[in-house]
Amino acid sequence: MKKILLLLIASPIFCFSQHNHDEAIHSHKDHSHKNEISIAAGIVPIPAEDEIAAGIHLHYIKGIGESNKFGIGVGLETILDEHKHYTLSAVFQYRIYKGIIIAVAPGLLLRKEGTENVFEFAQHIEAGYEFEIGKIHIGPVVELGFEKNGMHYMGGIHFGIDF
Repeated sequence: MKKILLLLIASPIFCFSQHNHDEAIHSHKDHSHKNEISIAAGIVPIPAEDEIAAGIHLHYIKGIGESNKFGIGVGLETILDEHKHYTLSAVFQYRIYKGIIIAVAPGLLLRKEGTENVFEFAQHIEAGYEFEIGKIHIGPVVELGFEKNGMHYMGGIHFGIDF
């Protein structure tokens, strides 16, 4: 667990340290972040089940305030495994500094348990780094998900469009 938290905290920092700050390529002045639609895809190790699956997240975020550093929206996550794992979340996002983003997403998890649908509370925490090119942004993302039956994490790629 300590290694996962360290990775969650350190990953955006390492990405930031490797970033080329060429303003012609990466200009935050051109980005309003008023509205964003994004997708993140990656690998999801599930320690409680000794399983590795693919994960996909879709988000819509509406920027709040004059600089749109804060955002609120909705997210849908699915883990493509035998349990049919889906989470619908409220997403609260904060743009920390030049491409470094964190988000907290409490939500409702729907999963199959045998033939029954099970609904329960789930919590996701995400951290990422965006390389911005025009209205498009792409970069690494890590996520930690907590639910009644355990936790999972994801490492992957985030791709979004601002409008």
